[in-house]
Amino acid sequence: MAMRVFTVRGREYAALTVLGSEDFDAMEVVEMTDAGRGGLLLEFRMDEESAALTHLGAEVGIPLLRASLEIFREDFLEPRRAAGLPLPPW
Repeated sequence: MAMRVFTVRGREYAALTVLGSEDFDAMEVVEMTDAGRGGLLLEFRMDEESAALTHLGAEVGIPLLRASLEIFREDFLEPRRAAGLPLPPW
């Protein structure tokens, strides 16, 4: 599992990337606090046939969603495209 920390509007978040699951790859976004990882805010899943936002927490604003989508693109889509791996049909 890889973790990428980023900040949106002064709050710290972590994008946790889980690669190599039997069925799909996933990225979870949680808020980081002094006590550690907070609850799940966003979850993206991708396999060879689809990419989807499978969890959207009630407290997620547009700036966090946009930053998370950019990380998803950078960490999931661009490396697959560069490696010549199949991408879901868009």
